[in-house]
Amino acid sequence: MKRFAKQRSHLFMYMLALLVAALFLPASAMTHKPILVERSINGYEQAYEIPDPLTSYAIYGELKTPRQVDLYKVTVTEESPFYARISVPKKQAYQSWGPAFLIFGPGLPTTNEPPSYPLDLPANMGRATLLWNGEADESYEPFTQTSYIDHQLYSRSLAPGTYYIAVYDPSGGTGRYVLATGSQSRFGMLDWLRFPATWYQIRMWYDPTQTTLLLVGAFALLAGAIYFFSRQLKGRK
Repeated sequence: MKRFAKQRSHLFMYMLALLVAALFLPASAMTHKPILVERSINGYEQAYEIPDPLTSYAIYGELKTPRQVDLYKVTVTEESPFYARISVPKKQAYQSWGPAFLIFGPGLPTTNEPPSYPLDLPANMGRATLLWNGEADESYEPFTQTSYIDHQLYSRSLAPGTYYIAVYDPSGGTGRYVLATGSQSRFGMLDWLRFPATWYQIRMWYDPTQTTLLLVGAFALLAGAIYFFSRQLKGRK
């Protein structure tokens, strides 16, 4: 019985998240496919593989320790344009913080040394080093109703091969970031079915307090509406 009640509670939260998200989501909201990496991605052998270099993804990550490096891997099968940008939440605590990101791969320069990089540089690969120099464009993600400060941007054609993207802070700072890659929006039915759970996860990543209050408010509004209409129906009998 307890297990059934727990499952019913999870189903209710899922449906409530769907209701709340649907109220705020415009028809054109799907811009980046969200990815939340829920495992360690330290070391090149543990790098999280980005499924496609062209599809637009938003990877939600967090540097939790001063020397942490989050590593991502992308495979390019034919020469094509590649886009990557790092952003941080639009919050007071992030106004003066910006992680660096590196791109390792074939055909990139080999003379630039990334500052204070905690790991060994991968052998036989060049690199592009993108440090934050104060870029501070602002963007709004309607998919999750969250705002960001957009920092350094990388955009150029890449030759076929395997590439690694490393996110770290040379000064040893910590914080949350979004790594956006690709430029083509592609969404299927499965993405829409996962939407409530994804919305909830990203909202809790961005601002757990605000998200909890939003869900509680939506629950109170829904409960109030059910109570009101049930009283109306009883009054007609």
